[in-house]
Amino acid sequence: MRFLILLLLLICIAGGAWLGYIYTTPQQLPTEAPVVIFQEKEHGTPHIGGSFSLIDHEGKLRTDADFKGKILLVYFGYSFCPDICPSALYNMSQALDALGATAKKIQPLFITIDPTRDTVEHLARYRDNYHPSFVMLTGSEEQIQKVMKAYKVHGAKVKPDGTTTEYLMDHTSIIYIMDRQGRFIAHFNHLTPPNELKEALIKILK
Repeated sequence: MRFLILLLLLICIAGGAWLGYIYTTPQQLPTEAPVVIFQEKEHGTPHIGGSFSLIDHEGKLRTDADFKGKILLVYFGYSFCPDICPSALYNMSQALDALGATAKKIQPLFITIDPTRDTVEHLARYRDNYHPSFVMLTGSEEQIQKVMKAYKVHGAKVKPDGTTTEYLMDHTSIIYIMDRQGRFIAHFNHLTPPNELKEALIKILK
């Protein structure tokens, strides 16, 4: 009988010690999950993109049909943007440079959300800052609004502060990747490093 009582007492002590260890020992928490920028086309993608008819930096009418057969890199912005748009276009340009001859399979497009200031002549000069394969597109306000709606892009003037007549544009800053038929594949934010963008494009081209 004494042996049984002693055994039960030892079990209780051991159990208490184990519970104490669990509740007093710091538990390892999982590290923060990485932000996944690249999204492959699977399980149904959102309906992004569509037909358009715009004017390029040479004054030529361009439609979505002109670019069928190439992977598209599409960015919506405006040339008077102080920082976000230049970052996106620079990263896109660097990725294309890193691809070398493979970049011929990819067509980068810049579509303005500010057609009032981004005229054909102005976009032709602006294009000189970036990869030579860029096609810069503008059009009427109605044409621009139509293509922005197709790509789910937001863009609106920010009211001037009264010290200047110039204005900024509040806008979506996303680099879209479209397949050879003009269908959405993936998207990136404007701060995506060029090398990461390049590797994603290589994966898509395989």
